[in-house]
Amino acid sequence: MASREIRAIWIAIGCSVIGVVTKTVIGIITGSMTIISSAVDSGGDLMVSVVNLFVVRLADREADEDHNYGHAKVEGLGAMFEGGFIFSAGCFIIYEAIHKAIIGEVSHDSLLGIVVMIPLLALTIGTVLHLRRVARDTGSLVIKADALHYMTDVYVNVGVLVALSLVWLTHEPIIDTVISVGIALYMVISSLKIVAEGFGVVMDKSLDKATVEKVRALLGACKEIASFHDFKTRAGKIPHVDFHVVVRTEMTVVELHDLFIELRAKIRDVVGGGTRVLMHADPVGHGEGATVES
Repeated sequence: MASREIRAIWIAIGCSVIGVVTKTVIGIITGSMTIISSAVDSGGDLMVSVVNLFVVRLADREADEDHNYGHAKVEGLGAMFEGGFIFSAGCFIIYEAIHKAIIGEVSHDSLLGIVVMIPLLALTIGTVLHLRRVARDTGSLVIKADALHYMTDVYVNVGVLVALSLVWLTHEPIIDTVISVGIALYMVISSLKIVAEGFGVVMDKSLDKATVEKVRALLGACKEIASFHDFKTRAGKIPHVDFHVVVRTEMTVVELHDLFIELRAKIRDVVGGGTRVLMHADPVGHGEGATVES
């Protein structure tokens, strides 16, 4: 599974390298702040994707003596780093755009920028679609964050094309400044969402409310269970569902085991195939029971 995630990141890195080099050169030639802004954004894509290579490799390591629950939470830290970098890049772009507007520096040769940005936009869209597919299949938070990050690059590229086209048609350079600031604000807002999601993983945020309600309904509908309590969930690359069930006192170990296997399968159908399920069984009228985990 990790090999597929790593291949996806390498594809994203290739896209970023092409974007950074091309946009930097064209930005310098044309003097367009929107192209330079997009180059900075692609530079952020590149740096974060390189870091993600190490994050994915570490997150996929098996549990060991020092990390009994594995290393998947590092993806939350990776997502927070990614969001922080995007935020910083967005603030830098806002500063540069306003600074250039104040000193009166304007762009030129917008047509060249338009011709170059169209194939770059198509390349970025293809990268986003691939990252989304891998994130959906693997459940990787890092790949999901990378897909969102590259989706902002799509919007950035569209904004660049719009800015260049309007400047070319109207000969009003202020349009370049306004749209580059708008792009940067979008990057800042997106970065805060990425940081919040990564922070949620690190802080053991529960599964979304809709999923929690489905699992609770599933348990409530089970005829072998008198009741359940101490229900807890944890989101992330490897979701966790933890609960206590109250069962009849004459239930055998085999029956309890079969019940757990049945419930685990149903919960995984709702939450995901890799979900860790922890069930603690309490006999009716007793406060303690056997714990079953997988």
